[in-house]
Amino acid sequence: MKQKKLCLIRYFIGIDVSKATFNYCVRYGGGNVINGKVGNNIESIKEFVLTLKEIPGFRLANAVFGMEVTGIYGLVLMNGLAKMKAKVVVEPAMRIKNSLGIIRGKNDKLDAARITRYLIKNLQELKLWVPRRKIIDELSSLSTLRERMVKVNKIMTTPLNEDDGFIDVHISSVNIKLCSPSILQMEQLVKDIDERIKTLWSNDEQCERLMKIMISVMGIGDVIALQILIHSNEFKSITTARTFASYCGIAPFEYDLGTSVKKLARVSPVANKKIKSLLHNGVRTCIGFDAEIRAYYRRRVEVDKKNKMSVMNAIKFKLICRVFACIRGDRLYDRNYTSPIPKV
Repeated sequence: MKQKKLCLIRYFIGIDVSKATFNYCVRYGGGNVINGKVGNNIESIKEFVLTLKEIPGFRLANAVFGMEVTGIYGLVLMNGLAKMKAKVVVEPAMRIKNSLGIIRGKNDKLDAARITRYLIKNLQELKLWVPRRKIIDELSSLSTLRERMVKVNKIMTTPLNEDDGFIDVHISSVNIKLCSPSILQMEQLVKDIDERIKTLWSNDEQCERLMKIMISVMGIGDVIALQILIHSNEFKSITTARTFASYCGIAPFEYDLGTSVKKLARVSPVANKKIKSLLHNGVRTCIGFDAEIRAYYRRRVEVDKKNKMSVMNAIKFKLICRVFACIRGDRLYDRNYTSPIPKV
């Protein structure tokens, strides 16, 4: 069905988004090109679409809009186009750049044109953007806020703790006294954010079901489960364990060229390292409390003499596989679960 929809595309609109405006480049009919610049707000976006409809034969059903991942700056445009039932493609800037060969020069107009070229070149491989529900956007925003507060708290407390024994006791105590109210406030703010996050997903039937399934897996706590929920868009944008493993930098890739260049498979640095770090904490929990995982870890490290980090990476993938298997089966994790025998 997706292939059939993409075959109908006749108009390609590349968009380079910035904070206040966005540049666009429209290509159609084999060689016709239209360039322009529009304000990045709801009213201007509506006018932009009306302008496109003035092009002879233009229909939203026959058009695809492409843009780079720009965080919050692109949300107004993406959500506005989604409400109009337009086809939207949102890709990382690196993927677009690497697909176009050698690139010289850079400005907003050129970037919009290059995104258009990317859409035309990769038409049959495009993956349409799936809008997130409002609750996922709110959970994502709260999660980011929580991360900021934890970082600020660490920035303040770490130097204060390290002062002990190295600087004058009186100076150290004054510093601690001055910073203590702010540190306490930040700790309370993190707790309030956690409560708000839990209240949100607990009051939503779909989010609550998915979160409970993920949390039932040993090593997957509330924080990790929330990140998986957000970044997989409730398992709509990322649907398989292997894809998610690649996304968070767990899947190893081979480096084998000809007969002389052979290197060990390594994970890619292009990844969501925040989730990878959280999963690392989950693995440490499993090694301490899950007998099966602990036995596997010891066998691979002590008997097979494998690198510890490599083994922990394999356990991370095991946890992800468990999560996606439980989500696929819509069930809580059960150590003794066996797949039903299909009927012949």
